[in-house]
Amino acid sequence: MKSIFFSIACLFLFSTLSAQGEPEEKVIKVEIVKDTSFEAVDTFGNNEFRVNLFDLLVLPGFHGYYERIIDENSSYGTGLFINFSDNLSSDIVQRRFAISPYYRLYFLNRRDYGAKGLFVELFGSFASAKDMYDDYFYDVVYDDFDDRDNIFRFSVGATIGRKWITRSGYTFEPFIGVGRYLDSHSSTGGNPEAHLRLGFSIGKRY
Repeated sequence: MKSIFFSIACLFLFSTLSAQGEPEEKVIKVEIVKDTSFEAVDTFGNNEFRVNLFDLLVLPGFHGYYERIIDENSSYGTGLFINFSDNLSSDIVQRRFAISPYYRLYFLNRRDYGAKGLFVELFGSFASAKDMYDDYFYDVVYDDFDDRDNIFRFSVGATIGRKWITRSGYTFEPFIGVGRYLDSHSSTGGNPEAHLRLGFSIGKRY
C-alpha cells in the first residue's frame, strides 16, 4: 500500500516538474495598417501645365506646355512657343512662334504616381521663323540686315527626358530633342535643316 502511495506521489511530482519546464506559449498580435501615403497622388487629375525655364531665362521667350494624361504610361499634349527676343541670328532663336503637338511614352515609373520617370516624345512643329536666306541676301547685296521676312516651317522629331512629380503634384523635367524640317526652305542657303529642343520645365498636375 505504501508503495502505491509512493508511486502516485512520484508520478505527481514528475508531472509538476515537467509542466514547469515547458516553455510558455506567447500570443503575438499583428496589426496591419494600410499605408495611404502613396494614394494621395490618385487625387491628381489628368491635366498638367508646364513652363520651360530655359527659354524664359535665356532667350527670353515663353514656352508653355499642356499635357493630357491617358494612363500611367502615355500622354499627349501641345506646346506653345513665343519668342520675345530681337536677336534671331542663330538656330536656337530662329523661330518666332511655334505650336508643337506631341505624344509621350513613359518608362520605369511607379504605378501609384503614373506618367512620370523616363519618357520618349514624338512631336510635330508648325512654326513662323525668320528667313535666314533672305537675311543673308539683304546683308550681302543691300547691306540691310534689319529687313527680315517671315516663313512658315514644318518639322517632326523626337525628345527624351525624365519627369519627377512631388506629392503635391508639382512636376520637374529636363529634356533634349531634335526636329527635322520637312519644308522646302531647307534647300535655300542659310536656313537650317533641323532645330534643337532643350530645356528644363516646371509645372503642376491637377
